[in-house]
This record gives sequence, C-alpha cells and structure tokens, in this order.
Amino acid sequence: MTDRIEITVQGRVGSEPTRRVTANGASWVTFRLGSTPRIPDRATGEYRDDRTGWFTVKVWRQLAENVAESVHKGTPVIVRGKVYVDTWTAESGERWDHVINADAVAVDLAGGTARFVRTVREAAAPPAALTGPDGSRWETTEAPEEPADEEAREEVDEAELATLAAGT
Repeated sequence: MTDRIEITVQGRVGSEPTRRVTANGASWVTFRLGSTPRIPDRATGEYRDDRTGWFTVKVWRQLAENVAESVHKGTPVIVRGKVYVDTWTAESGERWDHVINADAVAVDLAGGTARFVRTVREAAAPPAALTGPDGSRWETTEAPEEPADEEAREEVDEAELATLAAGT
C-alpha cells in the first residue's frame, strides 16, 4: 500500500502559471496558490484573515494545457490532488515547500462567472493500412474515392439546390 495524502484547497492563484514541456512532449504547468482562512475574532465578533498558506501546484498533460489557457494570477480556484513536501538545501539552509500534484483545478464561482469551452483533441493518425468496403487492403493513408453507385445517388443541379435553399 502506498501512503499518500489527498487534499482540496480553495484559494487564489498567486503567480502566472508557467508552462513547460518535457523531453517526450508532455506539458506541465506550475503556479503558486495562496489560501487565507477567515476566522472569527472573539473580541469583536467579526471575521478576519488568518495567516496565508502557500502551495506550489503542478498539473500535467491536458489539464496543464487547460490551466495555462484558463487560469491567471488572482483567479479564485479550488485545487484537488496529492500533497507532499519538497525539500532542498539552499545557501540559507534547508528549504521546503508544500506541493500539490493536482488532478483537478476548477475556477471558484462563488465570486464570479465562467464560460466552459470543451477541449477538442486532435484526431489520431490514420492506420497504416485501410480496408475497403470489398475487404481489399490499401497500403496508404488515403483511401481511394468510393465507387460511384449510380442507382443510389441522385444528381442535383445548382439551380435545384438554390430552390431548395430558398424554401420554394
């Protein structure tokens, strides 16, 4: 069993997302996410901002492309993913950062609206060999024109098309 911590964080994007591409062509994006909880002040009875928690968010592949297109500094978001602590040694000593390897990033609609646009993926490359309607194999990526079946097709001239389009 692998131990992992899944987390959901609501906050604002604190830096412009930075897009990178790996050597094998996979996209990934990183951005900083700040989350400031609002807590009640017992003395005044009003809410105040508590300390801001900061995360580095990493997203991969199609989600990375969508984030790069849709999310900008200041955007309110909700991020879900696996969290871990990244540590390294700098001149000033040991440093650490909370990192969320995100599997979902959504714009938080509590303060605004959004317009969803479905991602259109590129079509896969055609197979190296195609099979025709009669079962024959074509050793090319371009299929020959379909044989004309005169009985099944009806010729329509341009004047007739214009009449049909005009509805008369």
